[in-house]
Amino acid sequence: MNSIKRKLSLYLSLSLSVLLVAILLATDISVDRWVSAEFDRAMKSKVGLLETLVIEDETEVDFEFAGEFMPEFEGRENPEYFELWYNNKVFERSDTLEFFEVKDLPKHSVKLNEFAIKDISLPDGRAGRMLFTKFLPQVDSVLRDELGISRQEFAKRQKPIELAYALSKEELNHVHWFVDIIFICISITAVFAVKKIVFNVVERLLKPIDNFSAELSKVNLNSKKQQIAIESLPIELMPIAKGVNHFIEENKALYMREKRVTSDIAHELKTPISELLNLSEVALKFPHEKQITNNFTNDVKDISTRLKNIVNGILLLQKSSNNAALDKSDIAVLTLLETIIKRENKSNRRIHVSAPEFLPLIVTNEIALETILSNLINNALFYSPTSSSINVNLQCVSDSKIKIEIANSHWQTFEESDLNQIFEPLWQKDSSRTSTQRYGLGLAIVKSYCEKINADISVALCTDNKIIFTFIV
Repeated sequence: MNSIKRKLSLYLSLSLSVLLVAILLATDISVDRWVSAEFDRAMKSKVGLLETLVIEDETEVDFEFAGEFMPEFEGRENPEYFELWYNNKVFERSDTLEFFEVKDLPKHSVKLNEFAIKDISLPDGRAGRMLFTKFLPQVDSVLRDELGISRQEFAKRQKPIELAYALSKEELNHVHWFVDIIFICISITAVFAVKKIVFNVVERLLKPIDNFSAELSKVNLNSKKQQIAIESLPIELMPIAKGVNHFIEENKALYMREKRVTSDIAHELKTPISELLNLSEVALKFPHEKQITNNFTNDVKDISTRLKNIVNGILLLQKSSNNAALDKSDIAVLTLLETIIKRENKSNRRIHVSAPEFLPLIVTNEIALETILSNLINNALFYSPTSSSINVNLQCVSDSKIKIEIANSHWQTFEESDLNQIFEPLWQKDSSRTSTQRYGLGLAIVKSYCEKINADISVALCTDNKIIFTFIV
């Protein structure tokens, strides 16, 4: 199972661990280089000291070495080594080299006053490091004064001396190993620490989401808590909470609507079914009464027709509400409207149709448009007094849209609050539902088909208890 908390903790831990290990590795390399540089600097200092011991006078070169001050060049314990060459011959070497068959240190080619530092194997077999340099011996200033020449002039006739100084790298390697061990221990500790810290931080940061989930689980359409409190939520979660609350409101409205529709359908079907049962009981009780039998047949037919009409209306409403795409074609609205009026106005009521000379063709689904117009015309005919007239007005809204207004008087008294429910399925102004011809489905079907073909439908009240339906397609 995917977990944002687990993935976030893992990715952050890996990222921070890699970054931290990289920093520690860079630090380790820097420390190793610094330690090596300090080791080489100490070798140069020792070589510089040895150089000061080489003095040249008028006749010879002398090496003023005193072993009591530098015991590391005489004993066997932690020995260090040096060797000097003059005129390509060994001039002097440390006593520590005398303990071995191979007494010479390796030579390198360097320029005057330059250094060459190399890793070598010491005569005693240990890993070592050697510094090789070439320099001019020291000249006593009293001698130069006596000769009456400068240091530069004297240097021109001097021959250089080569010096090799070597010592064990064991101490240096120990320091490097110690630093590496510390680096490894710190890295392992840091990785576990980062993992723990990241987990706690992510846990704390995602706590509002857990609280939000807990609040959401408590929301129930049948409970008192039907909204999520957004005041205490982080800014990032507020849009989600608002969306959820809006979704809850819509579902609540849909739930209540479906609940009412279900109740209304049951109510609509209950009456004719009860009538059928009553008629059946009477017919069974008096099987030989011809008048009852004749009335029974006609009544059953009427009741069955009512049931059929109710069921057909419900099925048509369901069909108009599905998501299936509708075919579109060019439709002459005025021609279609005249055909519908001729078909629906069987009692030859007064219906006035006004339209401009030119009306554009409408691109939409013909069945949906015919159903909408048929129900609007039929509704106006049924709910208006027989002595009144019905006015149908067509207008061009644009090159591709037409507005149709259907106005009629009404034998029922409507209020503005009724208009909010007039398109609801099975809604009727008469709450007693005494009508056996109308079931409150026609306008609901109109509304549903309008939404399906992206048409606008609205209703308004006028003076003298007139009602106007405005349809734009």
